[in-house]
Amino acid sequence: MGERLGSGECLVWRCPAGPLPAPLHALLDDAEQARARNLGHDAARTRFVTGRVMARLLAARYADTTPRQVVFTSTCRHCTGPHGRLEVHTGAGVLHLSVSHSAERILVAIARDTVCGVDIERVALRGDRIPVSALSPVERRVLADLPQPRRLAAFIRYWARKEAILKATGDGLVLSPADLTVSAPDASARLLSWENRPSPHVSVHLSDLAVGDDYRAALATLGRPLSIVERDVDPLAEASHL
Repeated sequence: MGERLGSGECLVWRCPAGPLPAPLHALLDDAEQARARNLGHDAARTRFVTGRVMARLLAARYADTTPRQVVFTSTCRHCTGPHGRLEVHTGAGVLHLSVSHSAERILVAIARDTVCGVDIERVALRGDRIPVSALSPVERRVLADLPQPRRLAAFIRYWARKEAILKATGDGLVLSPADLTVSAPDASARLLSWENRPSPHVSVHLSDLAVGDDYRAALATLGRPLSIVERDVDPLAEASHL
């Protein structure tokens, strides 16, 4: 029998983004394997494959099936393409999953009958300067008032919270992150306002996750808050149970 996931819970797996043995790649379906082949960089391909393998292992655990038998549905809210939020339909309800990866870390979140979105970001500058255009006017003022050494980590906190929300709603970066205003980096995570928000206006609940000093991460759930359980897992150890 599969393990039980309560309707009021969200489990978040934290794992390294290293490569998996080739036989585990066979757990991916044809569409996932094609997507992996189309990724231009080895590191991006490794993160994608490991993230999807871990998602399959986690979904199988709570759907009482095998990873190879897990069927993900993922329809984009905007273009109806196969790259939306991950769902697994079971006789006991719908499992909602979200996968995020950055540098050397991967997060996989799962909840039953509640949509979730997770995001992890390494505290690092990707260009020449912090892209403050992703922030709302209120957030820009908060950032500008911080000492210079604290601004990058604060921006990454903002960004992880915003992307978690946009992944949960299924909007992704089709919408402008600057339309969202979330709480200040040192405050408890909350969505404060959302300009130009598309319907339906389901309530958003936001939490920061514990991922170490070099990363920032957040989880968003729609409709209700969930009790979050975070676990560090070893992909190879999990795969050994197959």
